[in-house]
Amino acid sequence: MATITYTVTVATGTTQYGTGNRYYINGELAPVLYLQEGNTYIFDTSDSTNDTHIFAFSTNPNNDPAAPYTTGVTTTGTSGQTGSNTTIVVAPVKRTGAPVLFYYCTVHSGMGGSAQTIPPTSETTEYNPQIDDIIEEAYERTGVMGTRTGYQLRSARRSLNIMFQEWGNRGVHLWKVKLAKIPLVEGQAEYNFASDSTNFPQDIDSVLEAYYRNNSTPTAPVDVALTKIDRSTYSQTPNKLSKGTPSQYYVERKLNPSIFLYTTPSSSVSSTTTPSNFQFCFYYLAKIQDAGSYNFTSDVVNRFYPCMMSGLAYYLSQKYSPDRSQELERRYESELLRALDADNQGTSTFISPQTFYGDGV
Repeated sequence: MATITYTVTVATGTTQYGTGNRYYINGELAPVLYLQEGNTYIFDTSDSTNDTHIFAFSTNPNNDPAAPYTTGVTTTGTSGQTGSNTTIVVAPVKRTGAPVLFYYCTVHSGMGGSAQTIPPTSETTEYNPQIDDIIEEAYERTGVMGTRTGYQLRSARRSLNIMFQEWGNRGVHLWKVKLAKIPLVEGQAEYNFASDSTNFPQDIDSVLEAYYRNNSTPTAPVDVALTKIDRSTYSQTPNKLSKGTPSQYYVERKLNPSIFLYTTPSSSVSSTTTPSNFQFCFYYLAKIQDAGSYNFTSDVVNRFYPCMMSGLAYYLSQKYSPDRSQELERRYESELLRALDADNQGTSTFISPQTFYGDGV
């Protein structure tokens, strides 16, 4: 838990108690404080304006009627002198939490304000539900309650894997975009995992864009964009093994994709001694990993959690509660649309107006 220090001073001010000497916390007139349970708060009262004023806590506003709060509170030194402070460790009461507090001066009325106590946060941002939690949430959304049979669990995991495949067909998911760098081999047209299992990825779903890199001068690499062509265009190239500097590529989409370069690398753009000097580089959309065991976590980023659970609920409803399928489908599509929109990569756009010139008449 954290330790936070506030500077306390006293000056004239107007609050709900009227005008007079009032506490200022970090320069702000009698603000509402928010004290988190478990944290330590040090109220530095060493400023000379605190002389004759004693900072304390109560469970009643302005301590009226008197109800001083001393749990976890310690006072050090004399107010207005170097080293003086009032420290409170906000301790929650079992089941109810810490009470609402008020800070006040034990000598003079009307100087303080309120100090709301709040439960602690988790201090983590790593929420990543396991597959069994995802399945349980999805079943509850379908209205199917009770203990899950082994078959129902297997059925849900199968549906989740099918949905992940569907997501791959929907479009780009930025967290699954990866960059591959393949050494160029003189005269080689086809590149795939079988020909280079060290550098060629096995999890390709689709290739997004590619370029040729001349890295022979590491401090000044040169990248040249390659043009993607379809099967028909590649099939019509007259000599697919002609050598030169690659300028086009064709992706043969199959279970284990192959990428064909045209032209094939010549000796001047390939290297056997230093493979990293000349590379075929491409960004690709990787496949989403299968659900796996029930105690695994999903290969999905946070922004897709809501639609993942809604989507699985929709898939399960088709088998177990078809009367709710239409409603769950609408929710799924709506949440998936929001996730895909959040998954987009924003760029600056400048729109120039069209300009028309007259004919001089």
